[in-house]
Amino acid sequence: MKAPVYDAAWQDDVQALYRHDMQEMWDRSLAPCVWNQYHNQLDYYLRIAGHQVKDILDVGCAQGTLALLLGERGHCVTAVDLRKSFLDYAQSRHSTADVRFIAANVLVDEIPGRYDLVYANQIIEHLVYPTQLLQKLAAVMKPNARLVVTTPNASYFKNNLPTFTELGDAGQWEHLQFTADGDGHFFAYECEELINLFEAAGFTDVSATFFESPIISGHMKVRYLHPYVAPAALRAIDNVVVKLPWLARRITHQLMITGTYSGDNHTGGLD
Repeated sequence: MKAPVYDAAWQDDVQALYRHDMQEMWDRSLAPCVWNQYHNQLDYYLRIAGHQVKDILDVGCAQGTLALLLGERGHCVTAVDLRKSFLDYAQSRHSTADVRFIAANVLVDEIPGRYDLVYANQIIEHLVYPTQLLQKLAAVMKPNARLVVTTPNASYFKNNLPTFTELGDAGQWEHLQFTADGDGHFFAYECEELINLFEAAGFTDVSATFFESPIISGHMKVRYLHPYVAPAALRAIDNVVVKLPWLARRITHQLMITGTYSGDNHTGGLD
């Protein structure tokens, strides 16, 4: 994966993407807590993929970092995003990894292929009909494939957003669908809400993981320590915190739900 090369002709949203990318991936000195947070998330995602070669779908891939890293590890990756300009940016960083980029709305467009592993990271909190997303993703999954969904944790003690259930009639929130970035969040999921949605969509072996304590996120002013503490030390402390069952739910910013889909998907594609 190549580092980005700045282009003054980029549109404003791509300029913002570049700034995020530099902070998250390429220059820790710009915002150490952002760099630590992002690399911590990547480690969670990459561990799930493992070393055995898989066909992987990354939905809402944005700048494509996860997709490119998975491809560099030998996986065959399809990266999908609504925004073609973001995919053009991602392709500018592409080197030799087996990654194809598709500009599409996964809710309505056909996604070719069938997959062993599907990532839908940090997108379900922008949708008001999550069951539609889960069903569409199930339609392109191989038997016993695994779906990974991550989203901000509504039980986090600093969360002040309503839960999905508290939104009430989803139709009144449709105008906010696909709003991007953190300022587009208008609700968050409780663990049980997402587990129930997974099971209703036909997924089994559904499990939840809480991750990213303030040690890594930098919340509660811990970010001021990040320039002076080695990332390995921060992660070691974070690993202890997130494994405390009586504390993890309340003190972690992120929630990961995974599930296996074993239904008959031989038709492939989307409805």
